[in-house]
Amino acid sequence: MAGAGNGRVVIEANLLPAGSLSILCGGAGDLLDHLQSGDVVMFTGSAATAERLRSHDAFRAGAVRLNVEADSLNASILGPDQGPDSPSFDLFIREVVREMTLKAGQKCTAIRRVLVPRAHERALTEALIAESQKVIVGDPSNPTVTMGPLASAAQQAAVREGIQALAADAQQIYGSKDVQLVDADPGSGAFVAPTLFRATSRSRLVHTLEVFGPVATVVAYENEDDAMRLAKTGGGSLVASVFSSDTAFLARAARDLGAAHGRLLLVDPSIGNSHAGHGIVMPSCIHGGPGRAGGGEELGGLRALWMYHQRVAVQGAADVVAAVREGGIDMSGADKK
Repeated sequence: MAGAGNGRVVIEANLLPAGSLSILCGGAGDLLDHLQSGDVVMFTGSAATAERLRSHDAFRAGAVRLNVEADSLNASILGPDQGPDSPSFDLFIREVVREMTLKAGQKCTAIRRVLVPRAHERALTEALIAESQKVIVGDPSNPTVTMGPLASAAQQAAVREGIQALAADAQQIYGSKDVQLVDADPGSGAFVAPTLFRATSRSRLVHTLEVFGPVATVVAYENEDDAMRLAKTGGGSLVASVFSSDTAFLARAARDLGAAHGRLLLVDPSIGNSHAGHGIVMPSCIHGGPGRAGGGEELGGLRALWMYHQRVAVQGAADVVAAVREGGIDMSGADKK
């Protein structure tokens, strides 16, 4: 019921015209059985659920339009030129922890894999732990709290199960089941502490399992090619961010990672304190993600409305086309050749 609660907050704040927001929370039941040509379904969630949707007759045989944004093992990369005393090091640490804990890590664009030069792995993990220790978990209405609970007890159980699975494949370096809470009762809220792992050379699960909560894994790379390879091992992601002072490296990263990602954030010190953030897409920025990320689009602003429009090309003599336009069909955005 988290969606309903958030909807009430928006309505009570009078942010939108009356009646423009409608939210129905609950099971889908037989809703998909009633889909027909011309309908559109927009889905955000796990790859497993997306696969169940795609197998439904409405999409498989009926060609109902389905846009999928699925789970994504998004990576953030610290460039090989960035050591502990470099301009981007602290910016990188701050961004990783912010993205790991914002909305308690329950957002599809959160950082899941932290790719760092092997030479700086120890310094970076120590800095990440120190920054994570500053996170205050509890009731979000308390102004000192910086991370609230997960959306439900079921998701809390799923995150704990994922943490246990990762612990068999990587080294847990920070996090505890007994989280210290502010103004909150552990028994009445779905709280999970920020949790960090360090991948070993044998780790494989960190590139295939997304734990949908405040969990991230540090993965050391040997050189630039290795960093790009590891980022793409996620099988297709919504977003990757790259932090470096080397413009040429940032450009190479964009060319190398572009085919495997829907969006790339390239951060040098000049925008270190002004960029929107790894996980925040601007309303007019169209992105999605290939492969595991669903192959769909994440849309914002007016551009999102095109997902609900049918497009038709009209050909004919000039006077016929003019008559069509005069009849009320708006072709202002069409190719009129």
